[in-house]
Amino acid sequence: MVFFYGTPLVLGGIGTTLSWKIGGVGNILAAFAILAGLLFNLLVLLFDVAAKAAQVGGPSSQNVRLKLAKQLQANVTYALLTALTAAGILGVASGMGMEQVNRWLSGILLVLLAHFTLTLLMIMRRIRSAFLNSLV
Repeated sequence: MVFFYGTPLVLGGIGTTLSWKIGGVGNILAAFAILAGLLFNLLVLLFDVAAKAAQVGGPSSQNVRLKLAKQLQANVTYALLTALTAAGILGVASGMGMEQVNRWLSGILLVLLAHFTLTLLMIMRRIRSAFLNSLV
């Protein structure tokens, strides 16, 4: 938990202290919009995977596939929330004609970007676990 939340906060604090300013707001917004769309698709796919896992192994607490699907669903939903928050901030900044955001908003965006990246890495790890579990 310290690494997952602490690292982005430290990075955002460093960026704010050193007056880093994020530029290319429109490009970053486009990237977040694409990733959010892909995460929505993954969420729909996970619904199908969970339904199949519940059919095969039942809804019991012993069903490892169903447990992994539920954990993945929670992680993907959280990553989607993070992406939509960052996209909302970037969308407002882009709508105001900002090509570069101030240091305080850059600090917040750095926290969200780093946290989103770590969340995606966790999702990849869980997908790998689910894949390896399905081979057994």
